[in-house]
Amino acid sequence: MQRILNTHGRLRIAVVAGESSGDLLGSQLILALKQRLPHAEFFGIAGPKMQAAGCTSFVPMEKLAVRGYLEVIRHLPELLRIRRQLKRQLLADKPDLFIGIDAPDFNFGLEKALKQAGIPTIHYVGPSVWAWRSERLKKIGQCVSHMLLLFPFEEKIYQEASIPATYVGHPLAEIFPAVPDQPAVREVLEIPAQKAVFTLLPGSRQSEVEMLAALFVETARKLLERYPNALFLVPFVTRETRLLFEQEIWKQGAQALPFRLMFGHAHEAMQAADVILLASGTATLEAMMSRQPMVVTYRLSSLTYRMVKRKLRLPYVSLPNVLAGQFIVPELLQDDATADNLVQAISNLYDDKRLATRLSQRFADLHLSLRCGAAERAADAVCSVLGMRA
Repeated sequence: MQRILNTHGRLRIAVVAGESSGDLLGSQLILALKQRLPHAEFFGIAGPKMQAAGCTSFVPMEKLAVRGYLEVIRHLPELLRIRRQLKRQLLADKPDLFIGIDAPDFNFGLEKALKQAGIPTIHYVGPSVWAWRSERLKKIGQCVSHMLLLFPFEEKIYQEASIPATYVGHPLAEIFPAVPDQPAVREVLEIPAQKAVFTLLPGSRQSEVEMLAALFVETARKLLERYPNALFLVPFVTRETRLLFEQEIWKQGAQALPFRLMFGHAHEAMQAADVILLASGTATLEAMMSRQPMVVTYRLSSLTYRMVKRKLRLPYVSLPNVLAGQFIVPELLQDDATADNLVQAISNLYDDKRLATRLSQRFADLHLSLRCGAAERAADAVCSVLGMRA
């Protein structure tokens, strides 16, 4: 790990993100903070978007992008080593502020040590205590000076736990247009008008793609049998995840299927879709904002799934359903996540245009409820914690 240089006289803000969604949030926050604090220095663990915004990264962010109990256990020695080294350096050369973006299992331990050392700590993205493991609130209070929250219903939960918190809205709501223009997006992507477009998003983490790639390729094969005019858009965040998916295509002998593998352009691929098939996670919120019907799926190791299921407080896991307070999109998880089940759920949405229209309007209402200038509000809250006028 590189040495963090002490630049006296400059405001120094350490930032740690652990996956692509956090990288996006972090990049927008850094840009908003630079407007208020033009001489601030940002460093820590960052993805490509945060680095482009001016954050120096000392460890590849992908090393933190691990999900699931067994998956974390396998990578635990390296994760602990990275956190131990980063903690040692931050305590030896203290920043003015630490911002942990999501990645709670990694960041909370770091934040607790820094807070005890007198360094203000902000955590951006509240853990889903409203869905499971609400007992975490006590630990969060020991780690965090201030929480930045993405959803309106979260603020009351943290206030009742005496944890300073600010609802800032969701930055993704600002990125997606209020009225998506699907024909224009399809024209840019050069998609023929007669195509039935299915966008497949098997996850941003390597562990997710490893678990779901075979299922998604098999589902695409069966969809093509039902819709011979199908086109499958498959955007990827990293070359590693794309390679995993390509290997599964070859493994199943599916090279002739009409896949269009894309590097980036996930938002365009979602907006171009007739139906989206995707792994549960932040991408479900992006799909909702694209206004297109979706089917949500996920698989974990059997042990991980049993442990998670016992702690769930809600009957649904995808963010559109959580925001709506009811099932509005189908979720096919674990044993229900079969190619036949996914094909049937996707076909139900593709074939029923009136249902698609109703879903689009519901998605629009939920989308607009989250548009409140999140990056700007988050930057104002950061300045407040620093004792500066925003």
